[in-house]
Amino acid sequence: MRFLCLIKIVVKVMLQMTFKKKNLNLTDRAHRNRDLHLANRKKDVRDKIQPQVIKFGLEEIKQHFENSIADIEEQFKTIDILESKDRAKINYILRSQIVFLGGSLDFYFHEITQFGIMQIYDEIWVETKPYKNITIKLDTILDVLKGKKDGSWFIEHINYEYSKISLISYDAIERAMNTIGLHMYEIADKIYGEEVPKKDKVKKLREKMNNLCERRNCIAHQFDMLHENAQKKPIHINTVKDFIEDAKAIVDAVYQVVLEHEFVSKK
Repeated sequence: MRFLCLIKIVVKVMLQMTFKKKNLNLTDRAHRNRDLHLANRKKDVRDKIQPQVIKFGLEEIKQHFENSIADIEEQFKTIDILESKDRAKINYILRSQIVFLGGSLDFYFHEITQFGIMQIYDEIWVETKPYKNITIKLDTILDVLKGKKDGSWFIEHINYEYSKISLISYDAIERAMNTIGLHMYEIADKIYGEEVPKKDKVKKLREKMNNLCERRNCIAHQFDMLHENAQKKPIHINTVKDFIEDAKAIVDAVYQVVLEHEFVSKK
């Protein structure tokens, strides 16, 4: 009796295994027949609308920065309303102001760089070596030669290429200014005048720019936390106000240097 029961169990298990094997074979065949390749992304389904690149003047560029600063400084009113009752919210506002300030300065230097490059392109300013080394792709040049691009192709190219570059650290800004023939010692001289020894002016400017850059990056990328212990760095309203005043002084100095920049001599 036990023997017959054992035979029934063995047969039952064998039938189940055979059934599962058939199902697996069917499933495997279905997977093999199934096209697992991703479908090609449909291109040009929607009309691409590229905003026109506007050639702003020097006053307009400065106004863009001042408008941004006004928005940032407006947040001090919110801090006054809180009256230190909610320190966490106040600190959050202060940190956001630093991030927005860094973005405002970044955008300003993008606009000034584009302005200067177009001044050279229009033969108003003297060419520089970095300007002559600006890279333009062959397909862009061919499109220009074939008449496929209008007269705005160069400013569009510059706008696109420089939009990919961060201009907030001292070194990055220095490279951009060198491209258009401006020099950091000129900017530093406008800021510090006779107050600071000549040899220390650029050093001080570098320090101020990099302090803002480093704090902005720490807030934006680490939420202002230290890697060592995940504690937030302390922040004070005077720190933000000092950063804002430094940024204003830098922009005012650049504005003056641009106004005095060398023009192409007309013979």
